[in-house]
Amino acid sequence: MTPSPSSNPTRHGPQPVDAREAWHRLLQVSSRVLRELDSSLDRDERMSVSEFDVLITLDNAPDRRLRMTDLARATMLSSGGMTRLVGRLEARGLVSREPDAGDARAFRATLTESGQAALARARITHDQVIAGLIAAHLTPPSVKSLEDVLGTLVRATRRP
Repeated sequence: MTPSPSSNPTRHGPQPVDAREAWHRLLQVSSRVLRELDSSLDRDERMSVSEFDVLITLDNAPDRRLRMTDLARATMLSSGGMTRLVGRLEARGLVSREPDAGDARAFRATLTESGQAALARARITHDQVIAGLIAAHLTPPSVKSLEDVLGTLVRATRRP
């Protein structure tokens, strides 16, 4: 295995910054956090991290409602995957689906009162995982710096 440029010190000063190393570390942390969230949410709330993502996305939407295509885009799921996931949430009474009044071919998903209650419970687990895996290892100024850097990247890579 070849060491990354940023982890291979030389006698002539620091190595140039390699964005690939930052990307790799971001993926590692993201993967670990998502695995722990999925495990903890399943254990405590019988909810997957994808289901949590749909519920919180709807909770943050105007009137707690989104078109299915917008919900799929926001949660990075395929249309088919979103249809199946919302169907499962609908069967549990956490989400309702109704035709879009503005487009007869489209549907809107709405967070129900039961969905809001389930999300409130799941947020406790979510926040505990984030606190344990991120906040416990960083100072408050480091958390703020991380938020700022990631915010810059979110804005820079946002699709029009």
